[in-house]
Amino acid sequence: MFTCLLLSLAPLTCALPQAEHPFETDEQRKPSFEAGSVCLIQGATIHTATGPAFVGDVLVRDGVIAEVDSFISAPEGATVINAKGMHLAPGVVDCHSHMAIERGINEGTLSITAEVTIRDSVDCDDITIYRALAGGVTTARLLHGSANAIGGRDAVIKLRWHANNADELLFKGARQGIKFALGENPKRSNWGGDGRFPATRLGVESIYYRAFSRAKLYAQEWADHEAALAAGRESLAPRRDLRLETLAGILAGDVDVHSHCYRADEILMLVRACEAYGITIKTLQHVLEGYKVAVELAEANVGASAFSDWWSYKVEAYDAIPQAASIMHDAGVLTSINSDSGEMVRRLYAEAAKSVRYGNMDRVTALQLVTLSPARQLGLGDRIGSIEVGKDADLTLLNGDPLSSLSRVQWTMVDGVVEFTRLDGFGLDASPLKASANVAAYPEGSDEEVFARVAQASSGDARPKAFVGGTVHPISAPAIEGATLLIQNGIILGVGTDLDLPEGTEVIDMSGKHLWPGMISMGSLLGLHEIGAVQATNDAAEIGGNQPDLRVSASLNADSAHLGISRWNGITRAQPTPSGSGPISGQSAVIDLDGDTWEELLTLDRDMLHLRFPRRSSGRRGPHEGHDHGASGAFTQDDGHVHTDLCEHMRGGDDCHTSGRLILAPPVEESKAKGYDESAQIKKLKELIEDAREYGRLADLASSSGTTAPEIDPRLAAMVPFARSEKTIALHAEDAQTILDALHFAADMDLKVVLYGVREGWKVAGRIAASGTSVVIGGVWNIPRARRDPYDAVFANAAVMTRAGITVAICTADSDNERNLPFHAATAASFGLPSIEAVRAVTLYPARMLGLDAQLGSLDTGKRADVIVTEGHLLEITSRVTDLYIDGRRVDHDDNRHTRLGRRYRARMERLRD
Repeated sequence: MFTCLLLSLAPLTCALPQAEHPFETDEQRKPSFEAGSVCLIQGATIHTATGPAFVGDVLVRDGVIAEVDSFISAPEGATVINAKGMHLAPGVVDCHSHMAIERGINEGTLSITAEVTIRDSVDCDDITIYRALAGGVTTARLLHGSANAIGGRDAVIKLRWHANNADELLFKGARQGIKFALGENPKRSNWGGDGRFPATRLGVESIYYRAFSRAKLYAQEWADHEAALAAGRESLAPRRDLRLETLAGILAGDVDVHSHCYRADEILMLVRACEAYGITIKTLQHVLEGYKVAVELAEANVGASAFSDWWSYKVEAYDAIPQAASIMHDAGVLTSINSDSGEMVRRLYAEAAKSVRYGNMDRVTALQLVTLSPARQLGLGDRIGSIEVGKDADLTLLNGDPLSSLSRVQWTMVDGVVEFTRLDGFGLDASPLKASANVAAYPEGSDEEVFARVAQASSGDARPKAFVGGTVHPISAPAIEGATLLIQNGIILGVGTDLDLPEGTEVIDMSGKHLWPGMISMGSLLGLHEIGAVQATNDAAEIGGNQPDLRVSASLNADSAHLGISRWNGITRAQPTPSGSGPISGQSAVIDLDGDTWEELLTLDRDMLHLRFPRRSSGRRGPHEGHDHGASGAFTQDDGHVHTDLCEHMRGGDDCHTSGRLILAPPVEESKAKGYDESAQIKKLKELIEDAREYGRLADLASSSGTTAPEIDPRLAAMVPFARSEKTIALHAEDAQTILDALHFAADMDLKVVLYGVREGWKVAGRIAASGTSVVIGGVWNIPRARRDPYDAVFANAAVMTRAGITVAICTADSDNERNLPFHAATAASFGLPSIEAVRAVTLYPARMLGLDAQLGSLDTGKRADVIVTEGHLLEITSRVTDLYIDGRRVDHDDNRHTRLGRRYRARMERLRD
């Protein structure tokens, strides 16, 4: 599965060796085995989605589940699949997807477009189908975008990757649905004025009453006409109107309403408007504030298909909370979790697990959120969604519990046909990585600093605290069960099983719990970003070209809701980062997540200079593969949600493996001789660095000898320590070519750098390792850039680079959901990165890159007491944080915007329900 051509040299540097990395063709994506007409799956832990899991067998006959039991004898001629040690789950049903849609997803011309249908645009060759199968998805309901108050009709598909045409994807017998939309999208709040009605929520409401009234008249006209004909009278048929015909179908109950919505007011508005015409809404989609009116939804028999935790990307999403699904479910609302994303669709089992974490939902009900419940919402609960006799054999085999963030899909079956089997393109299954149990806890030469800190802390008058009886995970060394962690004055004084406690020590029982170092969110926007679509709340991206003297620290909003919400999951420090295009965007800082002012938050000011390295022109770009709501991280310099394959646009087909040919920059000493081509922008950056060095030289000379100082230039002055390699430059580079160019630039200019982003680091891991450069991957939840990249290329990126010897940190690159940091690391762990390395990637390794590993990143003597306490493994979504300490201070991590809203509206729900 390897090729040696994807990375090639420029014509004048062809003497350099070619690099190798895996790729996938459609031929290679064919399943590695066939189940046959009769298949017995033996020895799996079966998660039926109707009751507790048990070990047993499942018999599939002619695409249907024929038997489920603790033991089944294999019929003669049956294909037997040994699934011992594995977990079998129902295939995921995604109630809101934009995959497999050709030529865009919105028909934005009019407010009502009920006459159009997604069935006319289904694309059976969309690579998202294959990637979704790799995440266990077997059924999806395709919707267009939300530009219309009343949009077009949907299509429900079975994910058959090897279908020959769109008709083979369509789910036979699925009910017809139609897309409605409320709020900012149909009133086009963020599109700029285009004069299209409606422009307010008032206008959106009027559309429904006007449309239903007109449809009622239309239906009556046809009823009168047909009655006249039946009575033998002559009657001229009314003019046929395809739009009104569909609307009349809604009134008749033949077409189900599925409506995009966010705010509680508009949710109730649509419920009441539909009730006025005898319409029962099938589902409300996204329904971010549905938890506020959960009882009303239950009384109206309206289903809810929600996001698990997306919030704050626009104003109407600011009150979204991750407890919403559990509150609505407890109120009696049929609730599911959907993806609305070509990326998230690969992780819906884990998204369901978030309701266990945030809403205390039981595991069976949580699994139903992405299986049986959406199946029922589609009117297909008798066909799919659970492992029961008589249902379609839509099954997924995983190497762990489906709700574990450390599990991975091994194969996916649709109607008894295996559609996906895992490809081990990187060899990480065949040769798993082994992590060292012990790594350096401190930088070299820091002994005196550490000893002094311990001496000062132990001589202070603060009362010591001892956390006893729990499992302590120092991270630099193996976990210690039944250990004691002793802290005083915010410093760790000792870790072990036989510590002598000072007199008067406060003893805190941690039996059954796990203690970890606080996590560090690199490349963060905490304090700089509040609501994505509201520019007034975003202060990360400055204009005006290179801005090296800008610093983020004095602009940090200590009252940002994002700080408390990120702290909720165990993040104790962060690196707020400027994100202007620059290419030099300014200097980041390191903060803790507990303070009333930016000065109280500040741990280290001006820690790194951030440079978004210029990209080479890479030819044409293709259509969006997804409909994501913006993982707008601090360093997403590349193409937003556009993920395409240059070779495909040049019609190379599956035989073309030179997509995005990469020019390997030669070693510095060979660059001129070999003709390495630098862009004008890179040349300007080099000139700027040389100017900064000269500025620093003249300033030093003036200071030491009294010569005339250079004219004050704040930009050059700010760059001096970075140009001299006294401080670190963060080079942001996503694609392989830009990474190579950035490494060449850093070597040529002798700079101290860390790479950020590095989505295609797996393609050039050897080059990165040879340079000795550390990387910050951001984030793991991303889509491969090219169609022929391995499906798990981004997931396995951290493991591939770790195997090459690179120090890897992980961040989210998601300004709205930095709290998901441990789960990004978990995904990397499920695709080959040893779990201890995944934890180090969000604790110790970030501290090293920040130059703070003498103080932070592990639970070792002399370090700051940033401690998080969990119910189980740090990376497990279902393992909650129970306590959190920053510099030894207990911080109420459970008091934040989301928990306050959750408590308030759960109380309302319980009051009204009872």
